[in-house]
Amino acid sequence: MQLENDNLGDISVLLEKIYSDRGWDFRDYKKTSLSRRISKRLQARNIATYGDYCSVLEADPAEYYRLFSHITIKVSEFFREREVYEALCKAVKSSFPVNEPIKAWSCGCAYGEEPYSIAIMLSRCLDSYALRRTKLFATDIDNEALDMARKGAYLEDSLRNVPPEVRKEYFYESEGMLRVRHSIRNLVKFGALDIVRHSSISGINLLFCRNLFIYFNKTLQKAVFEKLDYSLKPGGLIVLGKAEVLPASFSSRYEPVGDKTNIFRKRIAE
Repeated sequence: MQLENDNLGDISVLLEKIYSDRGWDFRDYKKTSLSRRISKRLQARNIATYGDYCSVLEADPAEYYRLFSHITIKVSEFFREREVYEALCKAVKSSFPVNEPIKAWSCGCAYGEEPYSIAIMLSRCLDSYALRRTKLFATDIDNEALDMARKGAYLEDSLRNVPPEVRKEYFYESEGMLRVRHSIRNLVKFGALDIVRHSSISGINLLFCRNLFIYFNKTLQKAVFEKLDYSLKPGGLIVLGKAEVLPASFSSRYEPVGDKTNIFRKRIAE
């Protein structure tokens, strides 16, 4: 059954119900993207309208979690776009003293590949004194994804961008999985946080928020970036996805770092 997505008014009722019943706020996500993802659940249940799907959610509350998994589909891998990490390592070395600890945050960390990649990068950029005192927070809206991230166990495909020498130093094989060594896992603190609804983490030097804004409308992009801007200390670095741009009202506060890496440094007020 192929569903038509022309009538987006109906989806607003569904999104209000999701927010009212579960507190998951997707109301300012881009409707076209949401429609594509939600339609898969309608097709799976052989349902033609969002209104009928609301009735299914009433009758079968477990469907909320199936829907949540479809809306929050995650695409992640270690060192995704390796050139970004290479440029960022140089920026970290030039921006922060090698012997000073860093407070970093991976916002929307999915299954943990990104924060572990950051931890590996920092272990190669900072001296041992600074690294022991470095804090790396990794947050996501999805508790199931966070549980998987904490285990630090991955399939071979997730490591296709990892150089052999890095793989040898920071991973080991166990029970058919590649596992992150404890020296790296211990650097990362995972926790649930919905950046749309909750407050941000303050005092951050290095902030990753990649491929999250592409799902938000412009109003929500601005509201969320305001939280991130508050989090990031002057002189700090923020990394966005390659298809994302700084909201116009914040562009004067940041300067690009590197070439086409979407790394930005927050200007220090004079």
